Amino acid sequence: MALILDTFVNDLINIFSAMDNIMDGTGDEYQAIEMAAAIRRYILTGKVTTSDAGIIGESSYSGTGTGSMTINRDSLGRDLHATFIAQNSNNQLATQMSMDIDNACSAADTVTTSNSIGPGIGSFTGERARIESVLRSCFITMDGMMTGGGNEFYARQLGEAITDYLRAGTITVRLLPPFSSGSGSGGIA
Repeated sequence: MALILDTFVNDLINIFSAMDNIMDGTGDEYQAIEMAAAIRRYILTGKVTTSDAGIIGESSYSGTGTGSMTINRDSLGRDLHATFIAQNSNNQLATQMSMDIDNACSAADTVTTSNSIGPGIGSFTGERARIESVLRSCFITMDGMMTGGGNEFYARQLGEAITDYLRAGTITVRLLPPFSSGSGSGGIA
């Protein structure tokens, strides 16, 4: 599979639109939980590919690994909820949201791969500024110029920022037994 931006953006639009009708004070919690779930679903649609090299007994191995990446949805949901209720300025909100997403994506052992010999496990490293800068601009536009269509604009901007962040990031894995040692690096698309 591949990262499918339009599906992700539609999920975000649905979340933001549903919030328009939440009047009981639970909107921030709803947004955090649902956004974390949507981000996780989106990441799971991506395909991880790595270039692997390792040692098995007396032999060396070189090949390609494929796999997937995931995040802890509950942890991200809690972090985003804390961010949303903190009543930060727009710039602080952009910074904290990007940190929350980056922390979830860069957690240990979020990536699993396999090659023709065995499995690998590893992590993702991304540049959170790719999300933060887009969100800062998005919030300025929404505050200063938007008279309608804010949900769609916000969803598209956030979706594209997360996509750019993921595609520009690096996956690193360590190869597991039967490998006595080995590693791989690559990305998610």
